[in-house]
Amino acid sequence: MKLKSLIGIVFVFSCLSTFAQSSPQTVAEFMVQTGLKDQVAQLDGMIQTKIEEKKSTFAKPEQFDLFKKIMTSGMNSKSAEKYIVEYLEKYTGEDSLKQVVVLYKDPFMQEFNRIEKESGTPASRQKMPAYFESFKTTPPVPERVQQLLSLTQDMKAAEIAVKMIRNIVVSMIKGSNNMHPKAEQVSDIEITGQMDVTFNADYEKQMTNQMLAYSLFVYKDVPDEKLNRYLEVWKTPTGKYCMDRIMKAYDYAFTKMGEITGGSFPTLGEEKK
Repeated sequence: MKLKSLIGIVFVFSCLSTFAQSSPQTVAEFMVQTGLKDQVAQLDGMIQTKIEEKKSTFAKPEQFDLFKKIMTSGMNSKSAEKYIVEYLEKYTGEDSLKQVVVLYKDPFMQEFNRIEKESGTPASRQKMPAYFESFKTTPPVPERVQQLLSLTQDMKAAEIAVKMIRNIVVSMIKGSNNMHPKAEQVSDIEITGQMDVTFNADYEKQMTNQMLAYSLFVYKDVPDEKLNRYLEVWKTPTGKYCMDRIMKAYDYAFTKMGEITGGSFPTLGEEKK
């Protein structure tokens, strides 16, 4: 009886595990339809910028070159897509992910996907300074600001951005730390404490304000009524599920890349000896 009970329990958990996973085909379609694949492809630029910000902290150019080599080999858009896909295949439900795909195939959602994608092109970004300069004479109406603040919060845009940046910075600090002599290195506890101070509630608020400003530019030609309808999408169970899984997939990917990248730096330290 005990053996039969054990087999029954294993069978149940096996079924649950299978139910909680999504097929590669559905995940691939999810990546394309939501625009997540295009977003991930742009990560190399952001990572490169963060790496260059650390250049002044190195005494020798060759040290920075080695640091940059390890960072870019461990943190890049190709690796990010790999781990995001891995998370989605393992930790999303097939039916739930298919519902998101159906949602994004709606012409209304495709229109907003196009608007968001076009706003990120170089030609569009060149228009941003002039647009923000116009606020000095014609500030945005409070109702539009509130609309987009709600959208930013519902889509968890600032939260996702802060998690990504924190993981990149932590990985860089740990890597840079390992390039110093043991006596000069700081502990992981100190690094975590420093990160908690840096990436506090004020930082996320600042990021929210940046996202809000960018949203004002992105949706500047969208009528209020249509924007309100778009807002309602992210309040639905499917909309919430979509953003929750995207946020967790990004967190999973950057945590994985951070661990792998950070683990490469002790080898660099040994090479310096």
